[in-house]
Formats: sequence, structure tokens, C-alpha cells
Amino acid sequence: MAGPLTRLGLGNESPEQRHQRITAGVMATVYRQVPQSVLGSIFGGMALVAAFWHTQDPNQLMIWFIGMLLESLLRLRSARAFRLDPEPAKRAALWASRWVYIAVAAGLLWGAAGTVFFAPNSPLLQLVLLAVVLGVTFGSLTLYAGYRRALFFFLPLAVLPLIVRMVAMHDAAYYSASIVLFAVFLFTLFFGRNFGETMSEAVKKNYENEVLVEQLMTEKRLAEEARRAAENAIRSKTQFFAAASHDLRQPLQAIGIYCSLLRKRAQGPLEPLTKNLSTAVESLSKLVEELLEISRLDSGAVQATRQIIDLNEVFSTLRKEFVPIAAAKGLRFRERRAGLFVETDPMLMQRVLRNLLSNAVRYTTDGGVLLAARRRVDRVSIEVWDTGPGIRREEFDRIFEEFYRGESSKTETTGGYGLGLSIVRRICSVLGHPLFVTSRPGSGTVFRVEIPLAARPARPRARPALTDASTLSPLTDRSIVVLEDNMEILTSLTRLLNSWGARVLPSPRFDSVLLQRVANESRVDLIVADHNLGGPINGAEAVFRIREVVGRPVPVIMLTAVQAAEVVAEFKRQLQARTSADPSIAPVISRHRGEEPLVLQKPANAVLLNSTIAQALGLAPAAGTDGEGRAAASAV
Repeated sequence: MAGPLTRLGLGNESPEQRHQRITAGVMATVYRQVPQSVLGSIFGGMALVAAFWHTQDPNQLMIWFIGMLLESLLRLRSARAFRLDPEPAKRAALWASRWVYIAVAAGLLWGAAGTVFFAPNSPLLQLVLLAVVLGVTFGSLTLYAGYRRALFFFLPLAVLPLIVRMVAMHDAAYYSASIVLFAVFLFTLFFGRNFGETMSEAVKKNYENEVLVEQLMTEKRLAEEARRAAENAIRSKTQFFAAASHDLRQPLQAIGIYCSLLRKRAQGPLEPLTKNLSTAVESLSKLVEELLEISRLDSGAVQATRQIIDLNEVFSTLRKEFVPIAAAKGLRFRERRAGLFVETDPMLMQRVLRNLLSNAVRYTTDGGVLLAARRRVDRVSIEVWDTGPGIRREEFDRIFEEFYRGESSKTETTGGYGLGLSIVRRICSVLGHPLFVTSRPGSGTVFRVEIPLAARPARPRARPALTDASTLSPLTDRSIVVLEDNMEILTSLTRLLNSWGARVLPSPRFDSVLLQRVANESRVDLIVADHNLGGPINGAEAVFRIREVVGRPVPVIMLTAVQAAEVVAEFKRQLQARTSADPSIAPVISRHRGEEPLVLQKPANAVLLNSTIAQALGLAPAAGTDGEGRAAASAV
């Protein structure tokens, strides 16, 4: 059975390799104690020489002491060589064998001392000899017990000769002392063996812990690298979509305008073909916009602007939009209002509910759809119910993935691209609103979004009525300047505005020729400009220069692939720079200092463009803004 060590790579080692590593760890513990043990041996030897200098042969004492010094030096050199070994595990057997030889030499030296220096006629010197030999021997217990083979050589060689010498005295007192000393010897040998096993086990555990920690650090590093790689991939994807947004939207804008012109002129058998072409273009535009919206959400470019909103107003807006769509499929659209106020971003929240309601209507063939608001203590649960085919439990997580369509929706020929719920999840994450789904296959699905409850404001802000986007406003005799560096869009946009009765001054760039044409005009009613004009002057600066020539703050619509926040920021910067340089010019270039342009994101269809132009010219009420003057619907 594979355990954590096998999973982390330690189990791949052979038993020999693992034994070598553990032995090397034991020897490292042993060799670290050498300096202290050498010091004890030298002091013990010096005490023994001093005590027996006048009773024993001085030559024997010096030979023994020199042997003790050589053995101590050998221990020190071995310890130093072990520390300098870069891979002691590979030579663990060599270091262990060397330590056994050292233990044998030390045991022989102290055993010889107990035999040679034993003074039969001096009990005091015998006591000194016994104290020194036993003190040094038992004091070195931890040193030699770390490696048991060394202990089994050292301890008998150091102690047993002294016991034998005491027995050789043939005296009852010495017999008794020998028995006691032999018992202590056996106990010490048993204790040393257990100590050695404990040390080996501790080294083994420490080694395994080090391997585990190292492996965990490696896994953490790999996980960090994987996280960075994933972030880089997301960043690359976001940067790609951001860079490609302009190039993607430009041709779609031109195609959409050409389709509008074709549908207006097509007759007979061409009429259904142009209708199908327009439907395909709108579908492609929707796909591109959804992909770009996902990239904006992933990059953090979308920021929530929270405010208190009346759910009754939101429900009324959604009801007007979805009742006809549901009725066209023979479905009932019902509401359950609660007269509640919530704190959220109104535009983002409506986008969430629109996506959920669109899915509910799309995949429901019989029954109806319910939009409900229920109070839950300090929160409001907004719910979208349907009687569609339902979703299997194992699909609950996958339905929020990009391009995933559940099994129950694969037979739906008019389905979307599997991006709606992915966008819903991302927007709810930006808003911080929990999103839940419950479903029973064959019975329907419920999506719930929980939003913080808000107190009813003293004076609820009135919302402007939405214009009917299905009615195009005529632009008869309106003079419109169009600045667009893409010739296809410029040509198609010019033809579209002409078809609505407007006089158009088109230009692919901002130059002196355009300014001269503007100066020759009796009046200019509107400026429609792209932000990127392919030159040093962008759309915002061009607008202010045209206003200076005209002599009044002409309304402006920025039709661009650049994000609205960036366009508005540049518009404000240009306005501040010009009014700071010449305060008297403010009435000419701006109706008020906080003015912002209407921003339409490419590709914008003909209906949205017409309604926005009508709004800018004062021909129709504002078609639902975000509270700061920007168009609520940015693209189709």
C-alpha cells in the first residue's frame, strides 16, 4: 500500500540507500559529541597519571597517556573529516567502521588502565582508579551508544578487565564489589542499547520529516509556478482580447451597418436572405461582446458602483422586455414583487437578471417563467424560476464554465454559446453577491442571487423612461460630422445616416481640410467620432477643436472599441487642460465642466445608434443611463 512517503518520493529509495542515510544521520550526531568527549578523556587521563605517578612506573604511565592522546587526536581528525565530507551518506559504512575502530582503541586503553594500574595494597588508589575508569566510561555512554556496535565493543573492553582484576584478588569484599560492578555494567549495556535505538529512531524520524518538508516546499514551489502560469495565461488571454477588441469590432460595425442598409433596400426573394444575414451578424456581434465582457471581468476592468435601487422599478423594466419574448413562445411570465430596496450596481445587476431570464425563456418550452423577490432577514433573494428540462446535479458546477451547454440544452437549436452563466458568475463575484442553483431534471430550475437589503430612501430617484428602440427617429436636415479612420465603417455609417435624412461630413482623420469644411457649414448639430483616429490627435481632442471652430458645445457620441471609462477619462483631461489654459473658452467647448460624452461600444446596431443620436439631439428622452450620462446599452 502506497503511503505518503511513497507519494512524496521517499518510498522510491532502496532499503540500502535509506539505511545509509539514517546511518549517516546517526554518525553526524555521534561525531558532534567528539570535542566534549575528548576533553573528558584527557582530564580523566591526567587525573589518573597524577594519582599513580609515585606508585607506578612513570614510563608505563606516559606510554598509556600518549596512547590516550593519540586516540583522542584520531577522534578529532575523524570528526573533522566527517564534517568536511560533502556526501557522508555515500560513505556511511566507512564512517561507522572507523568509529567502531576508535571505540575498540578507547576500550582497550581504559581496560588496560584498570588492569595495569590496579594497586593491590592501596585501597585509596583502587578507589581513585575505579572512579576515573567508571566516570570516563559511563560519561562516554551517549557518545558510543549512538552507534550500538561501537558501544558493544567499548563498554566490555573498558569495564570487564577491571572486574576480572578485582575477582583475581580472591577476597570476599572484592567478590561483592565485582558482582555489583558487573550488575551496573549489564544495566549500562542494556540502557545504552535502548538509548542507541531511540537515537536511531529519532534520526530516522528527523530524516523523514526533512524529506517531507523538502517535498512540501517543492510542491509549494510547483504550485506557485502553476499559479503564476495560470495567472499569466489569464493575463495573456485578457491582453489578447483587449488588443483584439478594436480589430474585432471594427469590421463587425461596418457589416452591421451594411446589413441595415441592405434590409432597407432588399425586396422580394432577397428580403429573407438579408434578414438571415442580419440575424447572423447580430449573433456574431453578441458572441464577440460576451467574449470581451468575460475578458474585462477577468482583468478587473469592471468595477461595481453600488447604490440603493428599487426592485419594483427593475422588475418593471424586465417585465416590459421579457413578456413579449415569453408570449412569443407561448409561455407565461409572472412576477412576485415585495416592494424592497437593495444595495447593488443597477447596470450589472440587470445584466445578471437578463442573462438568467434569457436562459429561462430559451430552454423552457411549456409552462412559464417566474421572477421573484423574497426577503431573507437582512438580505433579499432574487429568484428566477422556470419549468424547463432542468439540470442534473453533476452539472451544477460545469454550467458556469465557458462554452458549456448542459445535456438538456443540446437539443435546443436557438441556444446561445454557453457564455451567459459564465458572465453571471463573474458579475456576481464582482458584486460580492452569492449565486445558488437548484434543479430537478424534468421539473425546472431555480437560480437565486442574494443581495444586501437596503432601507427605503427618503426620496427615491426617478428613472427616465426608456425609449422604444423599435422606432427609428428621422434626422432630416441634421448636420453630423463623422470621424472614423476605418474606411469601411466610415462609408457604411455615412450611407446609414444619409438614409435617415442627415447631412454628413465624413472624414477618416482630423486635419485642416476637415476644419475648413466645418467652418464652411452653416451649422453642426452632432459629432460622431472614434477615439482612435490613427494619428497623434485622438477623438476627444478632435471634438474640442471642432467645437472651438463651431463656437458652441456641439453634442458628441463616441462610437469606439475603447473602453468607456478610458474615453471619459481622456475627455475630462482634455476639458480640464483647455479650460485651465483659457477659462474664457469654457462656454464654447463645454455646456458644464462635468460634461461627459455618450459612449457607444462597437459594434452598435442601427437601432441603438439611432436612439442614441436622437437622445443626443434632444429628439427623444435619455434611453436609460448609468447615472453619469453614458449610454446604458453599449453594444449589441
